[in-house]
Amino acid sequence: MNREINNLREEHNLTISKLAQEQLGVDVWVPWEVNKYKRGKDFLWASTNTGKKDMSIVLYAYPYTDKNTFTLEYFLNKRDSVMKANIPGGPEGSYMTTQRDYVYVKDATVHGKYAQVARGLWRVQGDRMGGPFVSHSRVDEVNGRVIVAEAFVYAPESLKRDLIRRMEAALYTVQLPQEPEVNNLSYSLEEIIIEPEIK
Repeated sequence: MNREINNLREEHNLTISKLAQEQLGVDVWVPWEVNKYKRGKDFLWASTNTGKKDMSIVLYAYPYTDKNTFTLEYFLNKRDSVMKANIPGGPEGSYMTTQRDYVYVKDATVHGKYAQVARGLWRVQGDRMGGPFVSHSRVDEVNGRVIVAEAFVYAPESLKRDLIRRMEAALYTVQLPQEPEVNNLSYSLEEIIIEPEIK
């Protein structure tokens, strides 16, 4: 993971970083080939969009109310509503949704603060598409909102581990408002093992 983060430090798509700042006020480093994008209200989707071995990252925000925001059911409902509104499938009326039987969430620490990490499978309702995803949900304390950064891949007939790992590294580069610069960013096992109390 640290190797992938270092690769992103050396070379990442500056256009997507700028768009993330404009849309959501956050910074993120994504692989240079992630160069297609779609914008929405408090939403940004960037992808390679080649049809084979696609890598994508989604950033979106919603108001933070209380710690009950960070439950599995809340996460699933919010994810499905955002994806249905913003990520259509190929056939008319199709859209991205979540394979609910294959999702788990875990409390973690990212950049020294609480994060909810979710892993699972996505699929397209009304089409035969799907794959793995991983997401980080973190509280933007400055603006009283939750920022979700999610990576997902679509690679039929291909191994997906390296692709999703590469995109997961990008999630660790997300810098919320007034967070320290990520120049010295590194990933450690402690970040995903520590389970702090939600405040």
